[in-house]
Amino acid sequence: MHAMTETAENASKNGKIMSALIERKVCPACESGKFSTLFKEKFSDKKVWKFIERKFKNPENVRDLLADGNYELCKCRSCTLIFQRNILSDEYTSQLYDNWLIDEDAESELSKEKLAPRQLAYFANEVLTIGRLMKRPHHEIKVLDYGLGRGWWCQIAQAFGFDAYGTDLATRLVAQARDKGIKAIGVTELNTQRFDFINTEQVFEHLARPLDVLRQLREILGKTGVIKISVPEGRGLEKRIPLMDWSAPRWDKRYLVAATPLIHINTFTQRSIAAMAKRAGLNALTVPIRHHYSLCDTSSLHTIGKSLVRPLYRRLIGSNYVFLQAS
Repeated sequence: MHAMTETAENASKNGKIMSALIERKVCPACESGKFSTLFKEKFSDKKVWKFIERKFKNPENVRDLLADGNYELCKCRSCTLIFQRNILSDEYTSQLYDNWLIDEDAESELSKEKLAPRQLAYFANEVLTIGRLMKRPHHEIKVLDYGLGRGWWCQIAQAFGFDAYGTDLATRLVAQARDKGIKAIGVTELNTQRFDFINTEQVFEHLARPLDVLRQLREILGKTGVIKISVPEGRGLEKRIPLMDWSAPRWDKRYLVAATPLIHINTFTQRSIAAMAKRAGLNALTVPIRHHYSLCDTSSLHTIGKSLVRPLYRRLIGSNYVFLQAS
């Protein structure tokens, strides 16, 4: 992957604080240079700043770093990915996830300190699905959780006997995972490994260069290996941009979960995932429906219903939950 980092020394020049932002000049999913702007407003604008105030521990500490940068949503004319044109440099992205965000308001379930039983059951069912798909004893299946967060998925995979590894761009999460007994490795160590299954749960929406990362993961995949991508649904987002209100509840249509400023910097649809996968040498893998019914959360009628309907909905309606295999 090519580097697009900006050091702290470069952020200060002649005594003035410069922007911590970098500009993406091509679509990060398909590398097309043809895209149009859907929305553009300064981060300091009241409408956008509401999000910074809501999600950041010390909003005023990042105001100068964002300088006169714009929160700009662009849409690729080729693959339809909606992406943020101006994003944090690699160094400041590390700062974002290590220090800046409010821990108690984690976007991803994997980043939370505690999980509800229904979420644990969901991950357990997914892990068992992998075993049925691979048709091998669990201890012979080497899996990687790319973006391990608090290590929930890895711990469940370990509990079911898988040879489970995890990695994360946030070094503190890798260290914490090791303390929990997880085989956590740094991202730079991945090239020496080969995996049968790579899990990416709520990861690709955060990546500055998602296509580069997917190509890297393709290289460490075994011959019959599988990569799972699960990202927020971007379908219909374009129509909701005029309704944008970052003070609204997360479940409200005005709160654009799939395009949160500086965090969810890529908003995928099935079409954009397929285009990115094709350029990385991967194709969609159709998993038999029966494999998704390994375990059912019976804690309530509601969770039973969701467990039964979810696989059918994904197959018939489509979703941003896909399994990929080498072409």
